[in-house]
Amino acid sequence: MEARVLNLLFRVRMQSLRNLLTRLHQESFFKIVVVGGLGAGFWVALYLIFNESFYFLNSNAYVFRDLLCKRILSLFFLTLLIMLVFSNALISFSNLFRSKETEFLFSQPVRHDTIYIYKLLESLLFSSWAFLAMGVPLLIAYGVQEHVEPLYYVAMVLYLIPFIVIPAGIGALLGLLITAFVPRHRGKALAALGIAVAIPCVWFVVDVLNARAGNEPMGFGTEMRADVQMILGKLDFTQYTMTPNFWMTQGLFLLGRGGPQSLGAGLAFFAALVTTALAVVVTGWFIAGTLYESTYSFAAVATRGRQRQGRWWFERLITPIQRRWPGVTVIVIKDVKTFLRDPVQWAQVLIFFGLLTVYIANLRNFSYPLDRIFYQNLISFLNLGATCLTLATMISRFVFPLMSLEGQRFWVLGLVPLARRRILMAKFIFSLSGALLVTESLVLLSNYVLRSAPIIYYLQAVTAALICVGLTGLAVGMGALFPSLHEQNPSKIVSGFGGTLTLILSVFMVMLIIAAEAVVCHRFLVQDMALDETSEAARVFQFWMWIVVGGAVLVTFLAAYVPMKLGARALDRMEF
Repeated sequence: MEARVLNLLFRVRMQSLRNLLTRLHQESFFKIVVVGGLGAGFWVALYLIFNESFYFLNSNAYVFRDLLCKRILSLFFLTLLIMLVFSNALISFSNLFRSKETEFLFSQPVRHDTIYIYKLLESLLFSSWAFLAMGVPLLIAYGVQEHVEPLYYVAMVLYLIPFIVIPAGIGALLGLLITAFVPRHRGKALAALGIAVAIPCVWFVVDVLNARAGNEPMGFGTEMRADVQMILGKLDFTQYTMTPNFWMTQGLFLLGRGGPQSLGAGLAFFAALVTTALAVVVTGWFIAGTLYESTYSFAAVATRGRQRQGRWWFERLITPIQRRWPGVTVIVIKDVKTFLRDPVQWAQVLIFFGLLTVYIANLRNFSYPLDRIFYQNLISFLNLGATCLTLATMISRFVFPLMSLEGQRFWVLGLVPLARRRILMAKFIFSLSGALLVTESLVLLSNYVLRSAPIIYYLQAVTAALICVGLTGLAVGMGALFPSLHEQNPSKIVSGFGGTLTLILSVFMVMLIIAAEAVVCHRFLVQDMALDETSEAARVFQFWMWIVVGGAVLVTFLAAYVPMKLGARALDRMEF
């Protein structure tokens, strides 16, 4: 009986998917081509980066190549496994307890554990795209560089299925248990768990990068061998034989090499993945039969408890601004409070940018020759790129859904004596303030630690500010242009057409601007051609730098203005 119900639910879901695909012909052909082209370009770029990395290992790692490849792949899968667990836990909060479809299913004669399994597989579909976007290019690049057997590519597809089911099952079960035992503070509980996982990660990164600090210089060959052995030792924890990342790596490695015993070993590792995935799903199904109904009922009526009275310190701080722009300021205050009251959001920001802060603050302790301008220029622009790409991801994740998350409350905003484009501007100001605070702090800290030249200080500070404006305007405008007012799950909103396009355009803009500036600085500063301000090279450098900065101003202005203009126009025409 329940198998037929589950089959019916999946048939309904597949029919919805087919309806969505058939409606694609109603979309603009140009829009489809742009999104498809940018997505394919991003995927190909990842493949080329991974391919070049494995080529470098094959050319320089020599006898350590296989050991390094195994550990790098195993570390990648371990990292992805942890990220997918938290991603599925976040999605499960909405899918299991706040979805309108879940509310409807609970009113029907459907067993609660069946609803749990159905929602688990739905979460799996929404979270697995990250693995397909990053894992598949990595595995294909490894196969091309290692000249693997054809069976490797077949096994790659088969291995992926149970591997992504494992974190989906763990994440859904984690979301159920946290909601069951701490329903009023489930966001804080998940955030605390994320911080607890991030602390060992920070320690590991600092430990690896700082391991050779203070060592005496050695010959090139001896130094390289010692470095590789040190890294291998630090990565030994990825080779624990009872973890899915080890099974994934070892099985694909053996099948790629071929041999009489590789097929049997590959099947054994595949069986370990399949049985673990089944065990996780069955455990969640069993626990859901006991806890899901009562947890759902309690979560539906749980309140946040007593709220503090009186004005918040932030409100008192911006009182002068509120007198001048009262309507916009009130919306900004609302968005700030909403962000701070959701630990899931600020914990993710804290973890990602906290890792960058710890790394940048410890740059002087690493074994880089930072007294050379080549390394100063290289590392400073790599830090700028890492910070801005992380910012692009965070803004796409949190800023793009801002308009959609107003949901059915938006008609209230439409009735207030405030132009709708002012509401859009309030979202822009709120997002831009947070982006500038985090990004400028990291960029200035990076250049201070590296003791960069003054021109690099000013250039990167201005660049970071321009990128913040461009990313924020792009995300806010696209969020108004492609709203999803009936969806309350930010992960689903971001996974849609508008969110995907926003992320692709954001990453492309960041890479274009930073690459252009890095090339100009490398061409002149690294070769000491622009250190003398009176020289002809310095004047040429200043000319090209003004060109690049002017181009950055133009690109970020268009990236912010055009979506904001289109979004404001779409918002004015929107009916509620």
